[in-house]
Amino acid sequence: MLREKRGAELSMNVIIVAIIVILVLVVVVVFFLGGFNSIAIKLRNLVGSTSTDLSTALVRCNSWCSNFETTTNKGQWQANFCGTAPGTTFDIDVNNDDKIESGVDRTNQNCFQIGASCASINREDCV
Repeated sequence: MLREKRGAELSMNVIIVAIIVILVLVVVVVFFLGGFNSIAIKLRNLVGSTSTDLSTALVRCNSWCSNFETTTNKGQWQANFCGTAPGTTFDIDVNNDDKIESGVDRTNQNCFQIGASCASINREDCV
């Protein structure tokens, strides 16, 4: 009777360890494929809008422009720059009070609207 129980515990332990190993492998694969960036954007949107200062937004826009110019996956970086991809628009806290106030702050702004420029992406390319 004890042998059967011990064997059942061993199988359960092996199954649990296998599940943990699979989860870790999935997390590692997602990390290396850049999936955490989109997950972070979705979580930020889920929690609520947070303000961004203008200089931080411009740095992100310049990064998207550089990536557009140096990669073959141009569609994603253009969508980010144009603000058509989820989570790629900015709520600029104009009066620096750490709150987004309607009528005071600039909300839902894409890179062109905050004054960023990219020689390779035209405003007309943003639909």
